[in-house]
Amino acid sequence: MAAKKILPSDEQYLERTKRNQFWMKGTEGQLALRNLKVGVAGLGGMGSNIAEIFARLGVGHLRLADPDVIEVSNINRQVIANMRTVGMTKLEASCSELLNIDSTLDLKKFPEGISEENAEDFVKGLDVVINEIDVLHVDKQMALLNAARKHNIPVYTTLVVGVGIHLYKYSPTSSFTAYDFLGGILRDSSLDMLLETLGQPLPAYMQDENLQAFKDEITNRGGIPIFGASTYLGQSMLVIRVLSDLGRLRGVKGLPETPSLPEFLVLDPLTLELKTALIGADGKARFKN
Repeated sequence: MAAKKILPSDEQYLERTKRNQFWMKGTEGQLALRNLKVGVAGLGGMGSNIAEIFARLGVGHLRLADPDVIEVSNINRQVIANMRTVGMTKLEASCSELLNIDSTLDLKKFPEGISEENAEDFVKGLDVVINEIDVLHVDKQMALLNAARKHNIPVYTTLVVGVGIHLYKYSPTSSFTAYDFLGGILRDSSLDMLLETLGQPLPAYMQDENLQAFKDEITNRGGIPIFGASTYLGQSMLVIRVLSDLGRLRGVKGLPETPSLPEFLVLDPLTLELKTALIGADGKARFKN
């Protein structure tokens, strides 16, 4: 097969991404990455940074959704958050940041966020969906996840647990559905149920008195405590796993795919562990042997 002809319009793109190209299987692989269509729902500490990583790597089509406004407390972890952008919508700030990276980026915006009414419009035609909707808005997550499953699109989510991260992949062909995972929170939105579903297996340093202190912090001060540095672990790991699963990275042949729910990945830099966890028939997550 003849090599793809490099057009003058490609030259700046290839110069900008030249440090990636070895890992993208060369120039042709890099140019193919520009055709990838990624949807990022939720532009907080994970989603806004994930969108930026994809843009810097050279993904050419991003679909973004978030109705929220940047607050001062976002500055500890969100790349779009600084004293100049406080008060802006996260979508507005993200789009400005992304277009400064690549002015030719194809951006589709959903300023109203994700809902039952627009979830299918958001996912149609995408190659992959990133679900970083606020964990408290499970109904919106379910709308997104169900729409992606209907259109046979994989969904990835990462969140901070302790000082580490959990990475979830929803496979559209798995018998384990989004409702199997998140249905408990829909039925019971208590803090205990939220932690039982999305926190387990908790690291040892987040149990007993530390767990109670964590709950007290949420109850008394509002918002979930997030160690800002840990968000970067989740963002990077998610993007690497997405591109690996899509076969876009050099050397991925024969390597394992990201486990999909009911299995998921747990990375903890304090305990120096990367493990696979499994949600059992009783609904509880435990590390696999």
